[in-house]
Amino acid sequence: MQALCQNDAHGSGVRATTEAFITAAQEEGATAGTLAYVRELVTLARERRQRFSKAIQAAGSAWDVERMDLVDRNVIRVALAELTLDQVPPKVVLNEAIEIAREYASAESARFVNGVLDRVYKDLRTRNGE
Repeated sequence: MQALCQNDAHGSGVRATTEAFITAAQEEGATAGTLAYVRELVTLARERRQRFSKAIQAAGSAWDVERMDLVDRNVIRVALAELTLDQVPPKVVLNEAIEIAREYASAESARFVNGVLDRVYKDLRTRNGE
């Protein structure tokens, strides 16, 4: 999420930024599996940026995605990437996204992220016939 936010804010290359965060995480003892998962999430969030933005907009957000708070939109994008990978239970993904928004943005952001992700997830489940 930090790499995506930095890329949005400064226009720096998301790959280089991601690798800088990966290097720092390695130095702090992150496992190879964790680092591979992080790369996969960032890559997926970047590659599907437009698709995720459309899903967020379709969920009824009154704001243009690019005008949303930087942290909010990137927390949502990473959560959508994680839901797409289908490796973590959806409730865990949603709860983690809310907590990240609460920690790095505000309580209002946490409510906003919760509302958007809940609608997007319900839309996805409906389309998948669940």
